[in-house]
Amino acid sequence: MSTRMVRVVVAVFGILGSSIWCAAQPADPAPGGIRLLPGYRHHTGMGIDSHVGRLWKENGLSIGYDIGVLAGNYTEYEAKVKAVWFKEQVIGGRSVQLALTSDQMLYVTFPEVRANFFGRVQSEEDVTDMLLMVLTYAPTEKLK
Repeated sequence: MSTRMVRVVVAVFGILGSSIWCAAQPADPAPGGIRLLPGYRHHTGMGIDSHVGRLWKENGLSIGYDIGVLAGNYTEYEAKVKAVWFKEQVIGGRSVQLALTSDQMLYVTFPEVRANFFGRVQSEEDVTDMLLMVLTYAPTEKLK
């Protein structure tokens, strides 16, 4: 076999191997095992001192998140500044805080694990989608 032919074979196997490896990699999983509704996707961002990213649907709702020791509590801050309403409830044994602002930003915070989720909700369907996904958040790790 010629050197040129060997290079072609190696290149083909390299391309096939990387394609197979990429196909075998799982999609970018949402934090805390969040179950996404059909049509929604997740992207992990690059945070400095916390875990950030977003859940979104093409031409639809986008939900950002900021999770970590230094993330703070977005919901309590917004409740003090410009919330139309603020609610707190225990769900699944964990405290959950919710606030809606006058500019239609919905904030959901799990204060014990410093996890904040936020999105501009344009309809009741957006509110429903956000809550159905975000309230499935169940982190397996404790914050340090």
